[in-house]
Amino acid sequence: MSGCLSLIAARETVENLRPEAYESLDYTKIEVAHTFTVVSFEEFTNRSTFLVDGSTTEVRIYFKASFSFSDTLPSDNTTRYVRATLTDGDGNIAWEQDVSEDSSPLEERLSPNPTFAEGDWVLDVKARGWGESTFGTIQDNFNILVTVTNTCMQYPLVEECS
Repeated sequence: MSGCLSLIAARETVENLRPEAYESLDYTKIEVAHTFTVVSFEEFTNRSTFLVDGSTTEVRIYFKASFSFSDTLPSDNTTRYVRATLTDGDGNIAWEQDVSEDSSPLEERLSPNPTFAEGDWVLDVKARGWGESTFGTIQDNFNILVTVTNTCMQYPLVEECS
């Protein structure tokens, strides 16, 4: 019995030496990127899902598209394009892009107003382009990066945020 009581005191002493937990940020990244390498107009589709909850403080989106010779060959938005839609947990469109020519890097931040719609958010991407892999000089491509920022409690000596 006395051994157990001394363990309690020792544990309390060690706990008092441990630094306090602090609030930290955790980042989740969802990336959809593709380079077209076939001469025929191939279609690319992707659907990515991620969770947004009460700890989410920001959603950042990076978007860039490049179409070979888009400055000299006009596009009608049916043969070469990138169509991306981000739908929130309530089914509302939070962000979208529909381009058929070069798009300079675009960064957009979504902030809670006053909160984000919680649940599964969906990034839908449909794209069509062309390219060649022999010389690598003609290659339509795009890159979408969604970064979800969540707050969490960081406990000393524990690597993962909770």
